[in-house]
Amino acid sequence: MFFIVNRQKIYTYLVSIVTVVLLFCVAGSLNNTSSKEDTVPTSSTTQKLLPIYNVQTEQKKVAFTMNCAWSQ
Repeated sequence: MFFIVNRQKIYTYLVSIVTVVLLFCVAGSLNNTSSKEDTVPTSSTTQKLLPIYNVQTEQKKVAFTMNCAWSQ
């Protein structure tokens, strides 16, 4: 298998590699700029609301429901 390399392909590859490296450097520097003094510990005081699964009643009725919160 032969690779044909010309000046335009070399410039294209160099520009793409430099772009990727610069993007990784910018992403890394943005991640490290937040110091630990800037973070604020928080906690959730509200409980998660769950659906009503059954209700005691004298009436003979059937309800069809879908449980969409089963994995949470």
